Amino acid sequence: MRRCSMFVCMVMLIIVSLPGRPASANELCFPDQPDITACLDTAFAPYWTQNGGLAVLGYPITTAQAERNPDLNTDLLTQWTERNRLEYHPLNPEPYRILLGRMGAERLLQLGRDPLQMEREAGPVPGCLWFEETGLNVCDQAAGLGFKTYWESNGLNIEGLDAYNRSLQLFGLPLTAPQMETNVSGDTVLTQWFERARFEWHPDNPDQYKVLLGLLGVEVHGDRPPGDQPAASMPEISLFGVEINRGFVGRTAPRLRPANIGWVRYGSILWNEVEAEPGVRDWSRLNEIESELRLLAEAGVTTMVTVKGTPAWAQKVPGAICGPIETAALDQFADFVRELVLRYSRPPYNVRYWEFGNEPDVDPSLVASDSIFGCWGDQADPYYGGGHYAEMLKRVYPAVKQANPTAQVVVGGLLLDCDPGTPPAGKDCKPALFLEGILQNGGGQAFDLLAYHAYSYWSAGNVDWDALHPNWRHRSGALLGKLDFLRSVLDRYGLSKPIVMNEGGLLCYPTGVPCAESDPNFHMHQANYAVRLYLRSWANDITGVAWYTLNGPGWRDGGLLDAGQNPRPAYEALQFMANRFSSASYVGPLSTGVLEGYAFQSNDRSYQVYWTNDGSTVSLRLPERTRAIYNPLGQPVDVPASEIMVGFEPIIIEIDS
Repeated sequence: MRRCSMFVCMVMLIIVSLPGRPASANELCFPDQPDITACLDTAFAPYWTQNGGLAVLGYPITTAQAERNPDLNTDLLTQWTERNRLEYHPLNPEPYRILLGRMGAERLLQLGRDPLQMEREAGPVPGCLWFEETGLNVCDQAAGLGFKTYWESNGLNIEGLDAYNRSLQLFGLPLTAPQMETNVSGDTVLTQWFERARFEWHPDNPDQYKVLLGLLGVEVHGDRPPGDQPAASMPEISLFGVEINRGFVGRTAPRLRPANIGWVRYGSILWNEVEAEPGVRDWSRLNEIESELRLLAEAGVTTMVTVKGTPAWAQKVPGAICGPIETAALDQFADFVRELVLRYSRPPYNVRYWEFGNEPDVDPSLVASDSIFGCWGDQADPYYGGGHYAEMLKRVYPAVKQANPTAQVVVGGLLLDCDPGTPPAGKDCKPALFLEGILQNGGGQAFDLLAYHAYSYWSAGNVDWDALHPNWRHRSGALLGKLDFLRSVLDRYGLSKPIVMNEGGLLCYPTGVPCAESDPNFHMHQANYAVRLYLRSWANDITGVAWYTLNGPGWRDGGLLDAGQNPRPAYEALQFMANRFSSASYVGPLSTGVLEGYAFQSNDRSYQVYWTNDGSTVSLRLPERTRAIYNPLGQPVDVPASEIMVGFEPIIIEIDS
């Protein structure tokens, strides 16, 4: 049962008995307070009364209305109270549909004080609460009275959370050490800031009023510039992404900003490294990873981190580090994830996207025990182990949202070897039922993004390498065929999720002879393919694409950089596209006959991109006001008078609007 201070409990009892004059049955108004003209909306009134009411949240100061949430880039029903901001997130599972704003952090930023630059204290103080995440103590100011007792005695009423985590959900982590500050009322009092609150110590008040909460909702809302949003926007997944393997960030991060790469898939954080013994977590094992995550944040990219690695004591399949977690250990894993997200969602790391596993639709018996595959598959299960993976998601998802409500949970990128609706000879394609297993077991509400992988293998000649994928040819190739399959499964369950293709590229099939030796045009063909990959994805509403890998030479010679981490042609193609189309929007297809084409529009220019897929050439009449023509590397091509021949190599036509 939730604990509360005597003052908070009394206020809650009073509020529950208020004779509201609601415009609708469950709206909560305050007729005895003439200065309070707003009513608590029906969406927020029960939450308000159950979670501290007047003492913790304060009176409403606005009506409920749609406001743009910059973290999610969507409009949410929002209502401001004197001490906080309530947001209704309809897609979140209960009990996380109503979330509080980070009022303390937002107000500090408004005042020009960066909470992330505050000094850490020397270490834990006896009798105080120590928060390793921010390096700060929360202490009492008198025997049994003060900030520590108040923090511990109040919390959100969320079933299943212990007292500590209920308090953490309400107030958040401390952001400053206590110090004397002058509040907006002109009182100079001992003050300590938290993510969602400001504690003030008023020693002359009666005991139950010695700790008061600042009116941060009033202050933050009142100081917003017209049209401004209350919180800084967090980075999002964008189209142009890459993967960087662990250990390569230092040598490749300088290549990110010049290429305008928006996001990086980074792998991996291994649970078995940190918690080799149950309950004993050695975070120092991630020192190298922390350095690399800092470099990625400094490069200005959004980072998606893959989490995997099952410790021996938690393995459902003994010996399978890449395999599923035993049911009895799922709660322990969720607790590890909660602490992980708390640590690395904050600067200087800023990780918001968390992917669980890598190609989990593989059975452990088919790969090495420490394979880079996720190997959660189960050949004996009708849905190949997807149901058990859903059990993990259902434990992990609330833990992630508790630690950072704006964090995003990503299903480990699915391999999708073949289509179960049209299996090739000798295969049943049962692994592709993994997603359906997730959804059948109620996992559809326990992830935010769905990921998959789509590689193509190079062959000599001018051919559409992706479309010729033998297991997906009937569905237009690996990139779009797998996408179509995933969307059809989601649609059967009434779901729509953003989809990312977070491993792809044009690879050299291992035949003993490097492709670049058998054909010196191999790396130029990768540049050709990069244009196809990213622009086809854009046209088909794939949220983001990650080329595997930025670091070179890469698996099967697929790296955008060579062994010396110098650019290959595919890097130059990505650099050109990501910079040239940075402010552009997709307009529509231009394909006709053997010609594949797409149109894009920026502020003052439009772009048309064309190529053929069979080696043929087609005469194309140039649009009026054609400004320039480029090859895949961004190199200018002579502009003819009226027509240009389009062949296998893509051309990019730039047009003055």
